[in-house]
Parts: sequence; C-alpha cells; structure tokens
Amino acid sequence: MALYGCGAYGEGVNESMPVGADQRQPNFVIMLADDLGYSDLGCFGSAMIQTPHLDQLAEEGIRLTASYAGSALCSPSRTALLTGRNPNRAGIYSYIAPDSPVHLRSDEVSIATLLKQAGYETCLTGKWHLNGSLVSTRVTQPNDHGFDYWFSTAINAEPTHYNPKNFVRNGAPTGQLSGYSSHLVVDEATDWLENIRDKGKPFFLYVPFHEPHRLLPAADEMPADIMAMYPDESSIGWPESGSRYYATVSNMDRATGRLLAKLDELDLSENTLVMFLSDNGSWRDGSQVPLRGKKTQVYEGGIRTPGIIRWPGHTQAGSVSDEPICFVDFAPTICQIVGLQMPSNRPIDGVSFLPMLQGKPIVRKAPLFWYFYKPHPECTLRQGERPGNIPGRERGDHEHREDQHNPRGHHVGMAMGFVAIDYEKDGCGLSARNAARMRYTSPVH
Repeated sequence: MALYGCGAYGEGVNESMPVGADQRQPNFVIMLADDLGYSDLGCFGSAMIQTPHLDQLAEEGIRLTASYAGSALCSPSRTALLTGRNPNRAGIYSYIAPDSPVHLRSDEVSIATLLKQAGYETCLTGKWHLNGSLVSTRVTQPNDHGFDYWFSTAINAEPTHYNPKNFVRNGAPTGQLSGYSSHLVVDEATDWLENIRDKGKPFFLYVPFHEPHRLLPAADEMPADIMAMYPDESSIGWPESGSRYYATVSNMDRATGRLLAKLDELDLSENTLVMFLSDNGSWRDGSQVPLRGKKTQVYEGGIRTPGIIRWPGHTQAGSVSDEPICFVDFAPTICQIVGLQMPSNRPIDGVSFLPMLQGKPIVRKAPLFWYFYKPHPECTLRQGERPGNIPGRERGDHEHREDQHNPRGHHVGMAMGFVAIDYEKDGCGLSARNAARMRYTSPVH
C-alpha cells in the first residue's frame, strides 16, 4: 500500500517500517475507559470486579503495570493520547465544560489525521471531550482532527450511561437511544467495521468509553445478571462506590468482549494492534490500590492506570512490563510502526515504546511530566524507578485562575507556585532550579 506524505505537518514517510516480515499495514484499535482505577480489573488485582474479557485480553498480550495517562483528568489526557504532546502545550489544562469555547485547536495534529493521510480509514465511537459541544461551529469537531466517521458525545452520556440522549453522529444529533453507552458505542464500532469502512484499507478505530464515570445508572437499570454478581448496594455504604460501580465496569468489560469478538469474526485480530487504557485514575476511593491519590491528583493514583496491549506476533502472550509508558508515547509509536514521522514543526513529548515490546528500556531525553494547576502537589515527573512531586504553594498564597482560557482556547495565564514552565528550554517544562527542589515521594504512601 502506498503511504502518503504528511504535508505541512512533518517530513513525510520514514523509510524504515518495523512491522516485521508481513508488510501489510496493521490496524489499530484504542479502547479508552473513563475514570477506571489502577486496581479495577481482575487482571490488575481486583478481588471484587469481574472483568473476564479484559483479563483474557491481558492473557493474550502484555499487561502494562506502569502505564500512565496523559493527565489526572479527562480533556488534557485525551489531548496527550491523540497528539503525543503534553496537553499544556495545546492549551488544554483542565476539564472542558459544556458549551465552553475551549477545544483542541485546528493547528494541533492528531494521530488520526496522520493515519488518514497515510491511507487509513478512521473512526471514533464514544466520548470525545476535546470540546464542549459537538454541534457548535465555534470549535473544532472530530472530523477536523482526522476522523472520517464519528459517533460521539462531547462530554458524558446524559442523563446517565443508560438510554443516553446526547449522542451525535457525524454532526447530526441522534436523539435518545436505547441501551448502555458502552454497548451503543460498540454497536456503532462493529457496524462500521463490518458495513461502512473501505475494507481495502487499514483502519484506526478509537473507542473511548464513558464508563465508569459518574453518573451511574440506578440499580434497577443495570443488566440484571450483572447486578446479581454483586452484593446488595445497601450494604456497601455510598451506593455509587459499591455494586453499581462494579456492575458498570463489568458491563463495559462485556462491551469490550463484543468488540474483540467482532475482530475475530471478521478475521482482523491477527493484524490488529489492540490497546486498552484509562484516561485517568478513578474518582472512587479503593480503586487505586496500592497507589496514593485519585482522579484530579498528580499522585500515582490519579495518573497510573491499567494498560493492556495485544499485537499478535509482536507481544508475548501473558507477559508483564513495568517499563513506564505514557499517553504521549502512543502517537509516536503508531507512527513508527506505520513508517510515518511525527510533525517536525513543534515539540513532541512522547517517544516510541516499540523497544518495550522487545523487552528493552525506553530511552527518553526528558522525564515524563504531569501538571495540573488545582491540586497540591501541582506537578509530577518520572524518570527511572521513582516518581517525584513538585509542590505548589499552599492554597491561598496565590490565586488559581478558573478563567484560564480566552474564547479562542489560548492560555491567558495561571499562577503556578514553584513550577516555572519553559518547554523550549527544558524539554519537560521545569527549570533546573525547580527540578532540584523536587521532593521524591513513595508511589504507594
């Protein structure tokens, strides 16, 4: 298959294409959970939540025990995943609110755009959350970032994951739908795989689930057979932290099983790299065992999440890797596999993790870096075996701006405590003086 150059976005096609003897371009599937904690899957140690399909995926591939999201919350993390850049560079610092003018700017280049230029079919089914409205003309939409076909919500499924009413398909609202959001997005994905895409081309399928983000369906709205697997929620305490949460994760797992089965049915699995990730840690206490912190915090519990990769012929079945990888690494890795280069006219923070698949260490020029302006600490880095936090000033010593974006989505300014961001000079965003002030902390305590 011919590969097309990247136009103004980069230098074109890399002549080396490390896909092995089979020169067919591989397909890519990224499944992304929303607020799934590090210990919320059976294969990651959950004693309560039953996730047989994802456990099987881990048995067939590689389980990533040091897989890091791009941020401690949703919109920045998704920015990192699709662009290979720290989200602060793209002006996405926090959650994008409904109808906000903030969006992933048109000059940011997504992996979907690069793959589309290389001849791939591209599809998004699920939660976008890189703008605040899927019907606004003031903000970019998924098709502006490389997705030929999309079925999505701007933010969360409403009113809950059950019978949502806010999906949009290729710019047209669908009205209220019947079913669970995880199964609705898989229904759309499998229909696209079987009936809509050009089967003569490789494909990139991005499936960002809404689960287990709140709000959760009521117990009597959950699948009865799944609810029956868990204790009565009246004995759990806060209802959303108990059986409904467990059932929501199990229902999402069931949806992933349906998508994986369709890949098998269509004889696509052997040439498809499948990735399962979570956009940040859970909001729920107890979902990050044994890590410290949770969603919105840049402790490990907020950014270290379950990760699974299966690529037949390239991943060893049932293997485990503790090599740190991050959302910023996925776009560079996909580009290396396909034989493309990332854009050369801007800093790229990620690196290819192909060496990890060969049991080798990943070489980085700068530490992995996470920043969020609201919590304490504000910044975390990881290079080597230990993460380190840089504290912000105590709350009240400076103002944390809520109005951090102007109507065009550009950064206006925010107080940053001890952190002095200078990406062009320092690579990871920290001055040497501030890096020296890093306080190393245990990822557990």
